[in-house]
Amino acid sequence: MTRRRFMLLATNVAGAGITLLIAAPIVGEVLQPIFARRRHPWVRVGDISQVPVGIPTAYVVPMPTTQAWPVPPVSRIVYVVKLNVGNQIQVISLSNVCTHMQCDVHWDVNLQQFLCPCHGGFYSITGINIGGPPPKPLFRYRHKLIGPTLYVTDQLTEA
Repeated sequence: MTRRRFMLLATNVAGAGITLLIAAPIVGEVLQPIFARRRHPWVRVGDISQVPVGIPTAYVVPMPTTQAWPVPPVSRIVYVVKLNVGNQIQVISLSNVCTHMQCDVHWDVNLQQFLCPCHGGFYSITGINIGGPPPKPLFRYRHKLIGPTLYVTDQLTEA
């Protein structure tokens, strides 16, 4: 190996080492959110003491997204349904997104069902799909009650 070739090789190795030393923290900082544990914060929906039994009520909630990088909250509609089961009131918090093509469903007072206007999907008051093309029931938000105030998290479950 000639002296010239050795110097070129040593320079290239030193340059690669310096590049790695500079790039490693940058790459780590960029990729860190992907591997970070995701949090699912509780979001206040509101006071549900005035929600009538058997009539779904829509609430607009600023839902934080669970993306790896911070993004602004997105407004979501949460349908709160109170049902009289036995002698107890059961609370259900439903997503308004159709499980067929992700259109927004709404409560139709005349039909007493949730209706998806895109392809004619029907859901019962509890979110169970009862007609049309939807393959699954409406998703439910995980929720908790603290007094009359309802809180939901962005975690969805199937009915």
